[in-house]
Amino acid sequence: MQKKWNVIGLIIAAVCTGLFLIQAESIAKQNLVKARVNLGRHLFYDTKLSYNLTKSCVSCHDPSMAFTDGYRTSSGADGYNVKHNAISLLNVKYRTKYTWANPAITSLQMQIQFPFFNEHPTELGWKSQEQIILNRFAADSNYQQLFKLAFPNQKKPFNVSNIQQALIAFEEQLISYNAPYDQYLKGNKQALNVEAIAGMNLFNSEKLGCIKCHSWEKPFEKNESKFSFGIRVPSLRNVMITGPYMHDGSIDNIFAVFRYYENKKSLNLSNTEQQALIAFFNALTDTSYLSKKELLNPFQYQ
Repeated sequence: MQKKWNVIGLIIAAVCTGLFLIQAESIAKQNLVKARVNLGRHLFYDTKLSYNLTKSCVSCHDPSMAFTDGYRTSSGADGYNVKHNAISLLNVKYRTKYTWANPAITSLQMQIQFPFFNEHPTELGWKSQEQIILNRFAADSNYQQLFKLAFPNQKKPFNVSNIQQALIAFEEQLISYNAPYDQYLKGNKQALNVEAIAGMNLFNSEKLGCIKCHSWEKPFEKNESKFSFGIRVPSLRNVMITGPYMHDGSIDNIFAVFRYYENKKSLNLSNTEQQALIAFFNALTDTSYLSKKELLNPFQYQ
């Protein structure tokens, strides 16, 4: 009998040890993810990321504008403008396509190569400058600690792959799924006022047909991107703070967008209908991420 209890005791001890090791491994993985996100956050906001110290990711993806930049097209480190308007990075983790006009770019790892290595025009300017930029980070005592925490098993963690991994880890934290319209869809019918509901109904109507292209993506799920005439149809989340509009930034404000589609679709929107649409578009705005300091500039917010 005693032998039986000894065996049972050993089994319980082994199970407890196994559970402890699993928990410890889980905590270690969580800490590693946090360390890489924190490194990515610092890199995202640091002009050391560009070859001539003039640009960072935030130069084109400002949190106050839903991680766009308010320009028709962004300028790179040499001052020359890129071809397309800056796309919001909010909810980028759940996209399936990552550029305006190339459906073959299906991951953040593929997309991030463009700002790093594009030459016509230069964006961050890493082409032929990799070692100079890497040495810049390696000589910084703050980054020495950040890289050590993010890549603890690497003797030489200062490389392009690690920097890109960290940036992607940070970008995947940029989530915005708490707009009034999200709350309305969850059952809070007080989240939209009468005018916004009128705008929603108009948006979904046969008269406008906006919903045929601009479907509302499901939160925390991969949403298949649509393309129209070779251009990706953008999300309308935070649309009121992400102008100018269109892939080339050619339309300055929302009223000009209305005029564009009125002419294209032979619509005749009354002032009341336009105001209703604007009320609905305002209900697509979620800036709650701005209250999360861990997503903001680490050189301003600890």
